Amino acid sequence: MEVSLQLYSINEETKNDFKKAIEHVSKIGYSGVEFAGYGGLTSDEMNKLLKKNDLYSVGSHSGLQVFENAFDEELQFNKEIGSKYIICPYATVDSMDEINHLVEVLNASAKKAQYDKIKVGYHNHAHEFVKIDGKYALDIIAEKTDDNVILELDVFWVQYAGVDPVEYIKKWGKKVELIHMKQIDDLKANVDMADGIIDMKKIKEAAEFAKYFILEHEEYDKPVWESIKNDFEHLEKI
Repeated sequence: MEVSLQLYSINEETKNDFKKAIEHVSKIGYSGVEFAGYGGLTSDEMNKLLKKNDLYSVGSHSGLQVFENAFDEELQFNKEIGSKYIICPYATVDSMDEINHLVEVLNASAKKAQYDKIKVGYHNHAHEFVKIDGKYALDIIAEKTDDNVILELDVFWVQYAGVDPVEYIKKWGKKVELIHMKQIDDLKANVDMADGIIDMKKIKEAAEFAKYFILEHEEYDKPVWESIKNDFEHLEKI
């Protein structure tokens, strides 16, 4: 299994020295990265940085406001760095009006992006598992979006919401093209891969249509790079 890293996991490190952080990611052994900001680099500078470190761009987390107001520019940048996906990482989905707006934005963006062979998708947290009219908000999003709008399923947040991530992945099958491999413990804390309750081997087996597996880690009880390396080594064995 090739493992990529969501760069928000090392947010402080990329703020301090973006290029050095990318170099460290490569040295650990990660194959790709998913962006959460570009460190002020141009697309040409980013291409050179990725090439130098033998990394590829899975894609980017781009806020809903970017989708609404600056998607053409975001699409162009991601096209130039070779991204495969542009993902909306969060939206408020407390009502059908909010869900319908999100769906409309995602569908319209996906139609634009398809010409550059880039897919658009949505990344969940826990709040999308609130039920509206008897259905999870995330189910409604998945049902209403076009086939070329994918789900990036964050297994930590699925488990956090009290839903079995293995079964949820199976439920949406081909819709689930990206998986955030993020570990949780009994206290709902984000922990190192080896210290949590989600069986990542079962996640990988269930995610038969997933194109990329992306490590994300946000809470640390040890040095950041130590956890990021531990996580990589754990997932590499799967």
